[in-house]
Amino acid sequence: MAYPLTGINKLASVTRVFALAGTVAIFATACTNVLSTSSGEFASSDADVKATAIEKAQWARHDFPYQSRYAEVEGSSMHYVDTGGDKDPVLLLHGQPTWSYLWRDIIPELEQEHRVIAVDLIGFGKSDKPDINYTAEDHARYLKGFIEELGLQDLTLVIHDWGSFLGFNYASLNPKNVKAIAFMEAIIPYESLNAGADASASEDEPQESPENASVMDDFIAILKQIQTPGVGEKMILEDNFFIEQILLNTPMLSEDEKNAYREPFDGGVSRQPMLQFPRQVSLDGEEPKYVVNGIERYSKYLIDVDIPKLLLTFSPGALIGEGSIRWAKNNLSNLQTVYIGSGVHFVQEDHPEAIGKTINTWMADNEL
Repeated sequence: MAYPLTGINKLASVTRVFALAGTVAIFATACTNVLSTSSGEFASSDADVKATAIEKAQWARHDFPYQSRYAEVEGSSMHYVDTGGDKDPVLLLHGQPTWSYLWRDIIPELEQEHRVIAVDLIGFGKSDKPDINYTAEDHARYLKGFIEELGLQDLTLVIHDWGSFLGFNYASLNPKNVKAIAFMEAIIPYESLNAGADASASEDEPQESPENASVMDDFIAILKQIQTPGVGEKMILEDNFFIEQILLNTPMLSEDEKNAYREPFDGGVSRQPMLQFPRQVSLDGEEPKYVVNGIERYSKYLIDVDIPKLLLTFSPGALIGEGSIRWAKNNLSNLQTVYIGSGVHFVQEDHPEAIGKTINTWMADNEL
């Protein structure tokens, strides 16, 4: 069974699957070279023309034309949008450092028949920022509470980045409530070309594209910086590193769209959730135990369960490269893999229509 990771491969693999943002130089440069297909121009859309002033005031944002709703979870409000048809719910989970806005151009492709819900993780987007540690375990608890508060059943999960850890984790702990999973740039194991063979036989074999290999080397160094007390605080709390240097260091977004990602983290303590996610990355394969054990548990779950699964891939990608695609194809049943196009990590900004249409077709084909 391929999901357990040992020795130096465990370190590389655990780090590999948690490369949440890549590196400033390589990641941002790659993003710069990706052509965006997202218009982000709801201002002239039918929704904008038809909406009344009162309705617009209730939108999550002027270019995110869905009513803001709030669920009370553990005394805090979690923001979400809720739209669509009568079929079983589709739950969209974002990651670091985004919010439900990431899905704004994908939701229209999914909402014709299915109920579609996009939630802001606690501490992100328009959700409250309570005085908690923002560990992965905290996020998992709040997500479970959100699902229970809305009474969501028979879920199809659409997940990305840390949202993938939380979605896979929830599914492995609540398998009767999840009937399908679509994932992209997600946290899954890595498999070498010669998995199970003598390690010496594969030392000189190329395991990833040069872009992915370079990202890994540099990202380990960045993780070490963020995990260093004092250094990480300056990078995230003061310099807004993930927003300004990674997510927004690309021409694919307009200035207004960039501001949409800046707005939830207006400075200081409000950025604490962004600091904690990188500090939940396991560099030694041992700690944090909730994260390490969660990956091992849900990897086994994904191998064992026969529900429909959809893996969307991009080139060069960041979290999911050739090794992770290899693991998924070799280990997961009922898996469909679809290559969408060029992209690095925030692929919803590159190919929203293609992503949405592919998910919608997959759901129809599987009668979800």
